[in-house]
Amino acid sequence: MEVCILKFGSADGADDALKQVINAEGDRNPWLYDVGVIKRPLLGRMSIRATFADEPAAKEGDVKAKFADAGSMTGYLVGSLAGPLHADIAALEGRGQGAGVGKAVEKVFARTDEIKKNFPRDSSALLLVAPPEVNDRMVQMFTAYSPEVIRRDVAQEVVQRLETFQQKTLQDIAQQATAR
Repeated sequence: MEVCILKFGSADGADDALKQVINAEGDRNPWLYDVGVIKRPLLGRMSIRATFADEPAAKEGDVKAKFADAGSMTGYLVGSLAGPLHADIAALEGRGQGAGVGKAVEKVFARTDEIKKNFPRDSSALLLVAPPEVNDRMVQMFTAYSPEVIRRDVAQEVVQRLETFQQKTLQDIAQQATAR
């Protein structure tokens, strides 16, 4: 397995190319519906869509907003025990704390900082994790759009991470056994 990234020089380049290729080749190549899209407009928030083109994209800040809403509601409920004025203040405080946690979660799981570092404003990309022969076909289908092609074998990386995890687990077990 490898990851194949096709970078485009405009925010809508990846989306436009994918729509055209799906219209022409989607019936014969169902894996096209598994291609992810990263879009970083000149102004506004970055979006990541990892499923079909007609589903809404996750925008940068969505996770933060959900945590902020939950923090606000929790603060309001807890603050209501002390009275209406305290409820509003506690809701604001809860919103701020929830937003902070949500932003941290988003950065860790969505890796937004890494994406921003690799994709400048007004750019986009198509992503697919697939066997090399499928990625060869993808590169061939999008050649007319002149994207920058980045390919990396992920199988070796997964094997390395599993080996590291196994070694750490064995060390933890050995430490626990000697501590007893």
